[in-house]
Amino acid sequence: MVKSVRITTISLLIVGFCMSAAIAAESPWKKIGEKNGIVGFTRATSRSSIDEMKAIGIVEAPVAAVEALIRDIPAETEWMYKCSEAAVINTPEFKSAGDTIYVYNVTDMPMPVSDRDAVAKALYTIDKATGTIYIHVANVQTTYLLDKKKVRMPLVDVYYTLVPKGPDKTEVTYTALADPGGNLPAFVVNMLTKNLSIETIAGIRTMVKKDKYKNAKAVVTTTPH
Repeated sequence: MVKSVRITTISLLIVGFCMSAAIAAESPWKKIGEKNGIVGFTRATSRSSIDEMKAIGIVEAPVAAVEALIRDIPAETEWMYKCSEAAVINTPEFKSAGDTIYVYNVTDMPMPVSDRDAVAKALYTIDKATGTIYIHVANVQTTYLLDKKKVRMPLVDVYYTLVPKGPDKTEVTYTALADPGGNLPAFVVNMLTKNLSIETIAGIRTMVKKDKYKNAKAVVTTTPH
């Protein structure tokens, strides 16, 4: 009898966990704010205790300019949230070329919290019928540049969608699920980063005004989506 009760309890716990995971995976986007026409959202996900973030906004620049900025990996320190180091990786293991780029990124954290780093693969694709560019950045499990003073982020999953809205306008959708790892409480991370997606598009708006980006005339991405 006791054994039967234990089995039933465990079964219920498993079912309950699966149901809660399914609910989290299907959680609807919740609007959390708006800034200068950039609308931000968050939602729970079964992939992490950290909320997924999304923002949508119009950037007053052609899609080629926005693409040129996002491809300029070292410039991430100027507009990406707390990014203190960013570089393209090109090694025998991680070969960057064309529409596949490997990147190393360090996120600066306030003392006494350790900085976070990640190695990620960025894939660029294009819908040639509409001119929409899709960029997917996902972390790679590797010991490359592993540093005991930093915490290697266990999950980075980022999407950019760049939709042409005329010769000088691009609708940018930025979606990110980034788990900093370590012992940081999820509610603290969610609180501190809930506006990250909005600020990311705001940063893109500012950066594309620079000559090196606004003078980009042609889209570089060629891989079909």
